[in-house]
Order: sequence, then structure tokens, then C-alpha cells
Amino acid sequence: MMTNFDYGPIEFYTIGFDGDRPGPAVLQAIDDLVDSGTVNLLDLVFATRAPDGELTVVELSDTTDDAGVPALDLMGLAGLDDIELLAENVPPGRSAAILVVELLWAKAFASALFDAGGSVINRAGVPAPIVNAFLAEHVE
Repeated sequence: MMTNFDYGPIEFYTIGFDGDRPGPAVLQAIDDLVDSGTVNLLDLVFATRAPDGELTVVELSDTTDDAGVPALDLMGLAGLDDIELLAENVPPGRSAAILVVELLWAKAFASALFDAGGSVINRAGVPAPIVNAFLAEHVE
């Protein structure tokens, strides 16, 4: 009998941008990932660093539509300590969106791995611009 986890693995992302919120195309891309069943959005936070270095945090759990921000019913998984750590490299005058996503595509794999006595011992990511630049230069 296979283990059935309630949730798959989760990842935290900090995405830097100008202004106090990402554009509507970024929010639409997140919505598309949720609609396709690729991820489950567990939390979305906006953090803005003022020119004097002060960090302002807007938690979007249970928001209503406000200037293109979708109405969300989120779990609020990122705590203030998490947010401060994830936003520590946001420079003054810039902002970041902090996303917590459950990787729905990996849920069954996580169950099978657990049942086999396996575990992920290392995971690394390479940003898309670097992957694309490398492949454009090295693949015919």
C-alpha cells in the first residue's frame, strides 16, 4: 500500500522587482500554474524595502481584489522570521514577492520515495535565464 501524503513538497521563492507589486502578467502566470494543477499557492507576501532600509510586509492571505491582485484564500505559511530572512537581500527602494508553493507534480513521487526508504539529499536550481543562455550557446 502506498503512502498518500496530504501535501507534496513545498518551495519558497523570493522574486525581486521594481515598484511595490509585480505586474499583472506575473500574477497571471502564478494563477495559470495553480489552474493547471502544477502548484498549489500556499502563501503570497509582498515585501518592500524603503530607501532608509525599513521593510514593509503585506500578507495577501484572504485578500480581496485590489489593483489587479487576485482574491486569494491562502494558508499563510510564511512566518515573519521566514519573510525577513527571504527578504534580507532586497535592496533599498525595491520590492519582492515571496511565494510559498506546494509542488503538486511531485506529490506522488514524494510518496513513492518515502515508501522505498529514499529521501532527497540535495536539490539545486538554476534560474531560467542562465539555462536558456547556456543552451543557446552550446546546443545546435
